[in-house]
Amino acid sequence: MEILKISEFKELRNTLKKHSIDLDLLKDRLLSLKKIIVICGPTGIGKSKLGISMSGFLDTDIISVDSMQIYRGMDIGTDKINTENYGIKQYMIDLFDPDHKLTVMEFRNIAKKIISEEFIKSCKIPVMVGGSGLYIKAIIDDLDKGPGEDREFRRGIEEDIKKNGPKKHYGRLLEIDRDYALKISENDSRRIIRALEVFHLSGTPFSQLQRAWARKTACNVTFVGLDRDRSQLYQNIEKRVENMFNRSLVKEVESLIKKGYKDSFSLRQAVGYKEVIAYIEGKTDLDKCKDEVKKNSRRLAKKQMTWFNRDSRINWIRVDNYDNMFDLIIDTFKIINRESGDEKN
Repeated sequence: MEILKISEFKELRNTLKKHSIDLDLLKDRLLSLKKIIVICGPTGIGKSKLGISMSGFLDTDIISVDSMQIYRGMDIGTDKINTENYGIKQYMIDLFDPDHKLTVMEFRNIAKKIISEEFIKSCKIPVMVGGSGLYIKAIIDDLDKGPGEDREFRRGIEEDIKKNGPKKHYGRLLEIDRDYALKISENDSRRIIRALEVFHLSGTPFSQLQRAWARKTACNVTFVGLDRDRSQLYQNIEKRVENMFNRSLVKEVESLIKKGYKDSFSLRQAVGYKEVIAYIEGKTDLDKCKDEVKKNSRRLAKKQMTWFNRDSRINWIRVDNYDNMFDLIIDTFKIINRESGDEKN
């Protein structure tokens, strides 16, 4: 599906009226409720296209909720879209160099400040778009930061991982907090260290702290989740991966390596980058590299859906029931209208 054109806005407004949705009244109601619209779902599902179309029609901007699009220079592999081509500003992208160690709480604090100052105070409706479930949860829900830091304990693990890799420490995490360990990659050093640190300081598994997080939303939120048949989703993911390589993903990674970011957490963890690094280092050939990116992208999509399926607040839309953006937006507005106090739709 293609992004909605400005020339289609008038027809969309008239069609909404036929469904008893007055756009101006709805926008006023959303602003009075301090409504946040969240468009979520797995990678490759079409969240950005819907988000851009919705934002253009609502005369607002987008807040990207992607843990890797926040890094400068990581463009092709994270499938960034230049929303300025559509007259829309996109927040929470290109904020840091790839060697910045971003935490969930830092991401949350920046995003909440943007929502308050750039949207609520400016009478704009925040539209959040992304597939990073934990980051969405951190912004929307009242999450406890958990225990503080033990820098000496952390430094010891970091140094050992640099020398010997994370395998031993991931094994330790499996012993003390199997639930959380199975949610993350065995190579995700940052999350392994934090989970071990939390247990070291509190004696409480990190997964237990996550379950204890309260859902106290700062604003009124409508969640719209996009889903589709798995085989179709995986086909889309494979096409997108091929397109990334055709757009010179390898050159992008080579450029980042030349700038000194080869060993940065973001490149070593991000799907599409860690596999290309292995190819550049001569550990695999290009075809196997592409296959690995496709496989890991499918795994990421499955992991994202597992996360989102636990949240009963999400209103799911099957995008494979639509062949155009226009009808998808109509049904998305029906959901938003219903959750904003109009029970007629």
